Amino acid sequence: MMYKFFTLAVLLLSIAACAPIMMNGEVTSDKGTELGPVEMSAFKHHGLKTYSVKAHLPDETVFSGEMKRGEKAVTLYSNDGVSMKCDFELKAPAKEFEDGGTGSCTTSDGQNLKVKF
Repeated sequence: MMYKFFTLAVLLLSIAACAPIMMNGEVTSDKGTELGPVEMSAFKHHGLKTYSVKAHLPDETVFSGEMKRGEKAVTLYSNDGVSMKCDFELKAPAKEFEDGGTGSCTTSDGQNLKVKF
């Protein structure tokens, strides 16, 4: 019985550790017009020391890319070749995305977005 409890506890902790960090914010045009909400996420790859970062913009464009742990900037790409550079300000750099922060991103076609996590 104790073995089953231990196995279940380890399984639940490993699932919780794999959960993506959600970042929500707003997209604005280069002129400052609000374009709608953005949903971003960062998924930590424990063995590889990287994060997979993904962003869904209001126009359904999806950007994705990889970011090494410890870095504060990433360039993401959409399927149609548009790029987006994001700079993050972390509350606790040692804890990376897990402790929250803010981000500022700019796409190669002039959209700006601010996120909070």
